[in-house]
Amino acid sequence: MLVFIFSFFVLFFGVLNGLEWGLILSFMLIFYPFFHFLNFNLNFLAKNTFVCLDFFSFLMIILTFWIVFLSIFSSLKILNSSSSNLFLAFFFLLFFFLFMFFIVSNFLFFFFFFESTLIPTLFIIVGWGNKVERIKSGYYLFFYTLFGSMPMLLSIFFLKKTNFSLTFSFFVIEKSYFLVYLFLIISLLIKMPMFLVHSWLPKAHVEAPLSGSMILAGVLLKMGGYGLYRFTFLFKSFLGLNSIWIYISLWGGILSSFICLRQVDLKSIIAFSSVSHMSLVIMGVLVFSSSSLIGSLMLMVAHGLCSSGLFFLANVLYERSGSRSIFLNKGLMSMFPSLSIWWFIFCSFNMACPPSLNLISEIFLMNGLVSWSFVFVFFLMFLSFLGGVYNLFLFSFCNHGSLYSSIFFFNSCYLIEYYILYLHFFPIFFFFLKLDFFY
Repeated sequence: MLVFIFSFFVLFFGVLNGLEWGLILSFMLIFYPFFHFLNFNLNFLAKNTFVCLDFFSFLMIILTFWIVFLSIFSSLKILNSSSSNLFLAFFFLLFFFLFMFFIVSNFLFFFFFFESTLIPTLFIIVGWGNKVERIKSGYYLFFYTLFGSMPMLLSIFFLKKTNFSLTFSFFVIEKSYFLVYLFLIISLLIKMPMFLVHSWLPKAHVEAPLSGSMILAGVLLKMGGYGLYRFTFLFKSFLGLNSIWIYISLWGGILSSFICLRQVDLKSIIAFSSVSHMSLVIMGVLVFSSSSLIGSLMLMVAHGLCSSGLFFLANVLYERSGSRSIFLNKGLMSMFPSLSIWWFIFCSFNMACPPSLNLISEIFLMNGLVSWSFVFVFFLMFLSFLGGVYNLFLFSFCNHGSLYSSIFFFNSCYLIEYYILYLHFFPIFFFFLKLDFFY
């Protein structure tokens, strides 16, 4: 583990000292396979006092590594500019914070890395974002997260005083500590984000650069889900209160699916679909059945890859047409038939079609949720139907119809763009073939 941490420091300082980014990516790819060796036996690390590396956090680390690599790889324009070193420095800093967040077993360090990821993300959005609105979206991201995090810090100090420890495994929470529970869970639900506290997400996505959107959708939203999973032993004492968040998420998932159908910005549609998918993850984790927990983990991995791929596709169109409006980006099937098949694959994966991990994850989730309350079956049918509707809407609007007459300066797609899309697609498909990986 020390070797890995040391390598990240080498990478970070290498970026600051002006190392070639191609060499740094090659170095990352050399180290990447070694993470897979940890999968054979996690017991010696899971029982460690300082490192909390079980299967859930292991998969999140792998996802982080993959999405960060693809995010940097897809930002060639920035990497060829004068600000490339600064950009890479923020990315490696964010990567280090995420990596440490997923392995620490100390509550205070957990909180520290949970909040530290905000700073590089904010700089990436404000520094390399698209429009004037990026400052406002940065404010939204900053203050929403800060609003939830300060009460969380107070509850950590309170639990330290009552438990005489900050290690996860030694924590106990009394049923009378209603306020502590509320402070803890609100911060994680804002990060997910749960519907009602979600408005920072579409703003941040729309204004962020491509790499910012990819890492935001791919990994940063998963921090809330990982936190909920890590504190299940605390939240089990408040099953009655958990049902409030479950009902809000169910209602919010359906509403955000409807909101998707009224968006005209490609990035907004994908951002609101993320809110809809994360509502399923919240419900799955808070129901606490084994099938819903496995389903939540699967959906977090599948959504991270699928949503990141959709943002990349939206950016491919934006680079060629200069607009993200679905009214201008039409008739792409006649112009880019090869790109249309990738649109089809990612839209169908996003609506949970076979053979994708999204399908299996939703089956597991629905199994767990319906066993908790049979009434959910009607709402979940509706939620699945709406998922199909907005993905079909997104695909058909972009790829069918007549080409917009004012757009006549399209370039052909580059091979590297298809390669990045393939690297998003392959893990989702591979995990579908190897489902025993999740047990």
